[in-house]
Amino acid sequence: MAYIMHKKISGKTYYYAEQRVWKDGKSRREWQKYLGTIDSIMDAVEGKPLVPDHAVLFELGGVASYLSLAKQIQMVEKIDHMLPKRKQGLSIGEYLLIATINRGLEAVSKRSMWSWFQNTILLNHFSGIKKEQLSSQRFWDHMNLIPEEKITPVWLEVLNSALSSAHIDLSSVAFDETNFYTFISTFNQRCSIPQRGKNKQGRSNLRQVNYALFCSKENHLPLYFDVYQGNVHDATKFKEILPGFQAAFKDKITPGSTMTIVFDKGNNSPEAIGEIDQSPFHFVGSLKLNDHSELASISNMDERFELTGHSQLESLKAFRVEKEVYGIQRTIIVTFNQNLYNDQLKTLYNDLERCQEKLSELSRRLTDRAEGLITRGKKPTQASVEKNVKEILKRQYMKQLIKVDYQENDGIPLIQYSLDGKAFAGLTDTYLGKKILFTDNHHWKTEDIILAYHGQHIIENIFKETKDRKTGCWWPLNHWTDQKIKVHGLYCTITLLMRALMIMKAREENINLSLGRLHESLKGIKQVINIYPKQKGQGNKKERKTRTLTKMDEIQEKLFDLFEMNDYIAI
Repeated sequence: MAYIMHKKISGKTYYYAEQRVWKDGKSRREWQKYLGTIDSIMDAVEGKPLVPDHAVLFELGGVASYLSLAKQIQMVEKIDHMLPKRKQGLSIGEYLLIATINRGLEAVSKRSMWSWFQNTILLNHFSGIKKEQLSSQRFWDHMNLIPEEKITPVWLEVLNSALSSAHIDLSSVAFDETNFYTFISTFNQRCSIPQRGKNKQGRSNLRQVNYALFCSKENHLPLYFDVYQGNVHDATKFKEILPGFQAAFKDKITPGSTMTIVFDKGNNSPEAIGEIDQSPFHFVGSLKLNDHSELASISNMDERFELTGHSQLESLKAFRVEKEVYGIQRTIIVTFNQNLYNDQLKTLYNDLERCQEKLSELSRRLTDRAEGLITRGKKPTQASVEKNVKEILKRQYMKQLIKVDYQENDGIPLIQYSLDGKAFAGLTDTYLGKKILFTDNHHWKTEDIILAYHGQHIIENIFKETKDRKTGCWWPLNHWTDQKIKVHGLYCTITLLMRALMIMKAREENINLSLGRLHESLKGIKQVINIYPKQKGQGNKKERKTRTLTKMDEIQEKLFDLFEMNDYIAI
């Protein structure tokens, strides 16, 4: 039978429940369980819970969703097959997986990786991992094991695995380039990729890295990318990257299917269009208005403009013609968008106001100089004044709309300026609100061509996400060799792939959330481990732990099941 016995240790009494049985004529202990002191027993009888010493909070939701997707596309296995190393510590695929998850959820520098890592369920997933294995040096060592020539094959291996696990429509593909400024020193000669160029965020004073990307119109999956010199023009890169894209995706075009590449006018060149003409791909692009002035000069009120009738193109009118462009007859769509017209007209008024203010200030200073009110400083010349005026009128259309006359008074150049009303009326009736699209898809309907080109915004949104300081995956970029910058581009692009797959999987279950809201819901799912203090008399036993999850709403519960998070709970 069971009974309670006690022991005195250091003058204090501790109680135990014990069961004894007769065996071979002797009383032997069958089991014994520690109950505690009389005070702890009384607390238990009265229903007072044992208070934990502390709790540990692990991020579960976001990390588990990335792990689930990585398992689905066999990311680690595919990378390790392409980049084998001896079985010691983490593999290259595992390092890239950790970097990908971090870039997707909370991008930090390699030096801060362990601080983030130890607060996630990755600490349990990679059991036995030590802080030293996630040092910046260990990351750089493994990045060094990825040759530049292997980056694209590794990417395509991961991508093809993702494409085989989900049906993705590749009939329409968007292409564009962007750039990311860096803080790499001007005098750092260890890399050639960071160069000064026209930065799209206005940081042309810094060296930048260029990034080119193809992505699918459906589900916005990244398909092909490259990281290259920051001073290379978009059109130059487009013609250089097309052969690589063609080699990687020509087999995706099966009999009866087509692939159309959509790009903007900044990528136009005879070589690029010629490359597409000789490939199995089709295209939809746009043309510069000034290069086709006979079309741009058509009045916006011309009777040829007709509404398309499509619900997504309510403010847009268009007409269709054919014209030889880059040596071949193309289908041309001239569009007029009232919303675009209104925005451009506001910009035009703002630019005119700023230019006239600056010209007025310049004219006043020159007049004061001629009248002797200003005597100090360098005397202006005709050339210096013309240079100043050119800088003032550098915005689009300003030279066309503002006429400047030059005079001279006692060797001092003077200016007079006026708005050309006729040119203003002509501009607002023709160029504003207008775009010229061209394509070799001659059989497509007009609205389908326009909608395909409007789909270009998806890749612009992707670039916007990568640069977001809260959810972006590109910054920080703390690398200063070409090879490491390219590897950085690799795991950032894998992050974009994971995000696209995540949103696609959620929408299949009617969970229609933006990327930001989806991440917030996932990051709100956490695992809590309560750790209780050791009781006296427990000896060397491990401290007691209890595990639970934070309270989830209905969407979080669906996401928990969708990404099979139960498989990643720390035990």
